Amino acid sequence: MNFPATFPELQTERLFLRQLNTDDVNPIFELRSSKEVNKLITREIPKDLEEATEFINICYQEFEKQNSVFWVMQLKETNELIGTIVYHNISLDKDYAEIGYELNAKFYKKGFMNEAIQKVISFGIKTMSLKVIEAFTHQNNIASIALLEKHNFVYQPDRRDKGFENNRIFKLINNN
Repeated sequence: MNFPATFPELQTERLFLRQLNTDDVNPIFELRSSKEVNKLITREIPKDLEEATEFINICYQEFEKQNSVFWVMQLKETNELIGTIVYHNISLDKDYAEIGYELNAKFYKKGFMNEAIQKVISFGIKTMSLKVIEAFTHQNNIASIALLEKHNFVYQPDRRDKGFENNRIFKLINNN
């Protein structure tokens, strides 16, 4: 597997996918503390801007350790940060990563996540040489499940996400 030496900036028709930075603390706090976004996500919710800044610093550290690549999704038209997409729990020796994503609720059902995931999957396979990409999503997150299936992820009915009984695991295998 090829972990990027410098942070990979990607573009789609309507989005810049770039590295998170401390200027993003307010929109990251808003996104990660949103009741709507977190409705089907189990995670620590930042209580204040200090915790959001700490999260940004952790994202930097995880990239440096080659454990994750955490992109923010920014609209080309307005530069507004509307979501995030990440490869995390990367295993260099197994050519494996988990993909995760979140989107500001006011941008739901506009195709932005479809654009972003298509670009990130392509980057993961072509540039990082990933062989397996997994996604863990809540069983009631119909939009996320539909997105994964659209991109050829296959439900793994025999696997469970320990400690997160409502999650379902989907897998994409690159046989190239």
